[in-house]
Amino acid sequence: MSKTLREAFKDMGKVLELAEKPDANEFKQILKLTLLGFTLTGLISFGIATGLYYLMTALGIASIS
Repeated sequence: MSKTLREAFKDMGKVLELAEKPDANEFKQILKLTLLGFTLTGLISFGIATGLYYLMTALGIASIS
């Protein structure tokens, strides 16, 4: 099922033709959900990094500089 590059761009063009600009309300909702996702990802990453740092410090693998 290999497509040529030309066919792939043609399919992308069809998708863009069908796409509609979101209204203000829909845009705000998408923005809120995106920011919530970024925030949750950042908090989870920060928690994991902090937890690993303290775990490694407690085990003597890393030292507080």
